[in-house]
Amino acid sequence: MFGKLFAYDGKVVGFLNKMGEIILLNIVFLLCCIPVVTTGPALTSFYYAMIKSVRRERGGPVQEFFRSMKRTLARGILLTVAIFLWTALLYLGIRTAGEAAGGGVTFTLALYDVAAVLSGCILIYIFPVFSRFDMKLSGIVKLAFVMSIRYFPFTVVIAAVSTLLGWLLLYELPAACILVVPGIWCYLITYMMEKALLHYMPKAEPGGEQWYDA
Repeated sequence: MFGKLFAYDGKVVGFLNKMGEIILLNIVFLLCCIPVVTTGPALTSFYYAMIKSVRRERGGPVQEFFRSMKRTLARGILLTVAIFLWTALLYLGIRTAGEAAGGGVTFTLALYDVAAVLSGCILIYIFPVFSRFDMKLSGIVKLAFVMSIRYFPFTVVIAAVSTLLGWLLLYELPAACILVVPGIWCYLITYMMEKALLHYMPKAEPGGEQWYDA
C-alpha cells in the first residue's frame, strides 16, 4: 500500500510535483509583476499556465507562462495602464464626493460606489478572459462584465476570499507565504472560472482535441 502511495506515479509524489509547479509559477509571476505595468499580462499568463500546464498537464508551467507573456505583453500593458487610470479616477471621485457629502450619502457618492463594485467584479474575470480569447480590449471588458453578472455566486466567493487573503498576506501571515498562497488560490480559482469560460469557448472540431476541454 505504502509502496504504491509513494511510487513515482503515486498520489504523494503527484501532489508534491503539483505543489512544486504551483510555487515555481508563483515566483515567476511575482518577478514579472515587478515592473508594475506588466502586472496585467503577468496575471493573464499566471492563470493561463496554471490551468493549461498545472491542471491540464499540457506543457511546462514556465514555458507556458512566457508563451502567454509574449502573446499578451503589449496589449496587456495597455490594459494594465487603463485599469490603473480608471482606479485612480474612481478613488479621486469617491474621495471628492465623500468630502462633499460631509459624512452623509449623496447620489454622486452612491454612483461612484456602485461603479467601484462593478469594476471590482469585472476585474475578477478580465485576465482569465484575456488569457483565453483573442478579441479587442473593449470586447474583453464586456465579456468579463457579462460573466461577473451571470456567474454572480462565483464572483462573490472569489472577491470575498481574495480580499481576505490579501488582508492576511499584508497583516497576519509571514512574508514568505506570498511565495505560495497566490499560486494555491489561483489554482483553486480555475475550478470556478473554467465552468464559466467553457460556456463561451468554441467546441472542438470532430476528431480534434483542445486542452481546455479536458
